[in-house]
Amino acid sequence: MAIAPTSVAKAKDDAEQPNQKIGNVRTLPSLQTRAKPPLQPETLHLGMLESRFFEYARDNNWAAIATTQRDRYTMHQLQPGGEGLYALPERKLVYVRGFMASIYFENERLVGMRLTADNRDRPMTTKDLLLLVRAWFPDDMLSVIYQVAPSDPRKSVIETLIGTIPKAFEQDLGKVSLPFCRAIVFPSPVPVNTLSTCNLNI
Repeated sequence: MAIAPTSVAKAKDDAEQPNQKIGNVRTLPSLQTRAKPPLQPETLHLGMLESRFFEYARDNNWAAIATTQRDRYTMHQLQPGGEGLYALPERKLVYVRGFMASIYFENERLVGMRLTADNRDRPMTTKDLLLLVRAWFPDDMLSVIYQVAPSDPRKSVIETLIGTIPKAFEQDLGKVSLPFCRAIVFPSPVPVNTLSTCNLNI
């Protein structure tokens, strides 16, 4: 059986190129990779020690602004660091931003948090707020009161109180003359409920 001339020429070319490989050429992966979701930071709980809260704040780049001491109560005003948190059970991502935080302690134990809108940032909506409360405090059942402008279609939150505010600081609450709404956030796995009762005299 005769070998075709083209087959002879191909065999000669293959012999002259011993390093030729069959298949795809392998290359190193690109140094630029897709951004991964942020790791879940440590969560909070009412009654946690002041020192533990500040470990959380330091680890997530919160900036300290001011501290006020009244009797056995302490209020620390901070600017959050923008960390991402997942709200269970659906693991919805929410970012800790859009407000300034006043953190209240009684005898060095966390009792409440007051959040006021930060005009330099995108405001939080009611839905974002309740998701944040669940992500921050996954094991606590919490009362949340907040103010929104009735004419605002986005329901941007102006002021919020999570937990309780010490009597020594009550005059700080409700600087804007709007009604408060109240919602109860239950621990996971109960879904976050955005239904609220408004027009309360807080």
